[in-house]
Amino acid sequence: MAEPCLVLKTTLDPEVSENQSAANSEDSRVKRRLSFPSEKEISSREEPSLTYLDLSLQCLSDDSNSPQPTDEKLSVTVPNGTDVCSEQREEDKENTENIQEEQQEEEEATSCQESASERHSNTEDRDAEVVRRAKEEGCVSVIFPGPVTQDGSYRFVSEILKCVLYQRQQLPMTYEQLVFSQKRQQQRDAEDKDVVRPRKVHSADVDYKCQQTLQELEEVLHQLEVLFSLSRVPRVLLMMGGSLVLPKELYEINMEDLLLVGGDQGLRASSCLRLLFRTLFVADLLSDSRPVRLMPTTVLALAHRDCGVDWFRPKLQFKIPTRVKNQIIALATDPNVSEKQREKADWQDYVWFQAPVIIKGFSN
Repeated sequence: MAEPCLVLKTTLDPEVSENQSAANSEDSRVKRRLSFPSEKEISSREEPSLTYLDLSLQCLSDDSNSPQPTDEKLSVTVPNGTDVCSEQREEDKENTENIQEEQQEEEEATSCQESASERHSNTEDRDAEVVRRAKEEGCVSVIFPGPVTQDGSYRFVSEILKCVLYQRQQLPMTYEQLVFSQKRQQQRDAEDKDVVRPRKVHSADVDYKCQQTLQELEEVLHQLEVLFSLSRVPRVLLMMGGSLVLPKELYEINMEDLLLVGGDQGLRASSCLRLLFRTLFVADLLSDSRPVRLMPTTVLALAHRDCGVDWFRPKLQFKIPTRVKNQIIALATDPNVSEKQREKADWQDYVWFQAPVIIKGFSN
C-alpha cells in the first residue's frame, strides 16, 4: 500500500528570522498546516473500501505579541458520506426500542399468566358450586352464552336421554356403540347365511334384546324430533321404574329459560353439547356406585295443546310426582346476552304428552 504524502509548510515572522523580506514581515500570523493528499489522489492508489481521515490543525494568532487559543477540529468520514455519530445515535435508539419491547412482552406474559390463573380459580369455584347444588338441591344449571335453535334443543334432549340410559346401567354400552355392534352383527349374519353354524341361545337372546331396545329408543327419538318441529317443548321428563304416580327415579330437562332463534343465528349445537356434558360430569348427577336393576323408561314432554301431534298421548291431569327426588337439568341462555330479545312465555296452554313406547333396558 502506498504511503500518503506529507507536506509541511512553516512561516516564521521577522523576530525569528532577519533574512526574510519586508513583505513577509507585515504578516505577523504564524500558520502551520499538516495535511494529507485529497481523497481523489488516495483513492487512485488505494482500495475503495479504505476509510479516509482528514485531520486539520490550525493555530491562529492576531499578532506576534498576543497568541490566540487554537481551534482543533477532528472529523471522521467514510466514502459513502455517512456520519458515524448519527449511526451511533440510531443504534442507541434501536437498542432502547428493543429493550422497551422486551419489557412490554414480559409485562404481557405476566398479565396473561395472572389472567389464566384467575380464570382457573374462577373455573374451580364454579365447579365447586355445581357439585354443591347437585348434591344439596339435585339441580344442575347449564348457562349458554347465546341463543340456540329449536333443532339444537332437540339434540340436547336426545343426547341427555342416551346418556341417562347408559349412566343408569340400562344399556351395556353407549347408543353409538350399540348401533355399530348391531350393524356389524347383521353383516356377519348376511355373510354366513349359507353356512350352517350352531348359535348359542344366550347370544341370540342378547341380540334380540339389543335390537328391540334400539328400535324403541330410535322410535322415541324420531317422534321427539317431530314434536319439536311442531311446538316449543320447554320441559321433558324421564321417568324410570315404578309408575307415573311414583317412579323409582325422575329426571327433568328444563328449557324454559332458553332463548330460541331460527336459521343459523343460534350457537352451534356441538359446542353447547360439550359445555352441557362437561357440567354434568363435574356435577356427577347420574353416577351411582350401587348396582341398578333394569327398569322401563317413560318419556313425557310438555308441548302446546294444539300442536297437532298424533303419536304422543296427552295427559291433561298429569302432575309431576313430589314423593320422589326430582333431578333437574336446567338449560338456560345467559340473561345478560339476550335480555333485549327475551320474551316472557306463557305456559298455560301447554300440556304433558306421554310417549306410548316404553324403553326397556337390557344387559349382557
